[in-house]
Amino acid sequence: MIFAGIVAGGCGSRVKSAVIPKQFIEIGGVPVIVRTVRAFLAVEEIDMVYVGIKPDWHEYTDELVRVIDGGADRNGTVMNIAEAIVAEHGENERDIILTHDAVRPFVTEKIIKDNIKAMREHSACGTYMPAVDTIIRSDGEKVRETLNRSELYQAQTPQTFRLGDLRRNYYSLSEEQNKKLTDTCSVFTACNEDIYLVVGDALNFKITTDSDLRMANALAELNEK
Repeated sequence: MIFAGIVAGGCGSRVKSAVIPKQFIEIGGVPVIVRTVRAFLAVEEIDMVYVGIKPDWHEYTDELVRVIDGGADRNGTVMNIAEAIVAEHGENERDIILTHDAVRPFVTEKIIKDNIKAMREHSACGTYMPAVDTIIRSDGEKVRETLNRSELYQAQTPQTFRLGDLRRNYYSLSEEQNKKLTDTCSVFTACNEDIYLVVGDALNFKITTDSDLRMANALAELNEK
C-alpha cells in the first residue's frame, strides 16, 4: 500500500498575522491543510492519507482524513503516523509512506507521482530544487566562504520511504541523534543510506512567514481564475 503522512503539528509562530496555526488559515477561501490533503487524495496511487496534528484540532479535520496525535517535533509526528499505519494495516515490506509538510499546499501531481515512481528502485527519496542563488557560509557577521552552487539543493517535501526501512533506521538512532535531525531524510543519511533526488517545483514552497502567506493567497486567487 501507499500512504501519505501529512505533518501538521506545528503552531506557525513565524506567521505573525495569524491567530490560528498556519495550516488552518484559509487561502482563497480554503484552509491550507485541506488544499494539501486534496493534492494527495487526487492521486489514485495513494491508498490512504494520515495527518499528524495537535489534539486540539482533531475535531476540525477528523471527518476528512485519518487524524492522529502529532509528536514533539517533525520526525516525532512522522513516526506517530508510521506506527499508526502499522497498527492498523500491519507492516508489509513493500509499503511506502510519502511524508509531506501540511503547509506546502501547492505540491503538484507530478512531484507526488515522481516520488512514487522513484520508490520502484530506491528505498528512500526526497524532493529537491537546485539552488539558484549564490550561497555563502558566514559566522553571521562576515562572509567566510562562497559555496559551489552546482552542488547545492534546497530540500522540499514529499520525502518518501519504505515504511519498514524508515522505522528500522529511526529506532537504530539514539534519542540525542534524532533530536539533531532537521528532516526525515536525515534519518537515512545518519544511517549512511542513500537518498534519491526527485526534482521539485518553485511553487511547492512552504508557508512559513507572512510574506509566504501573501504569495500563497495571490497564487490561490490566480489558480481560481
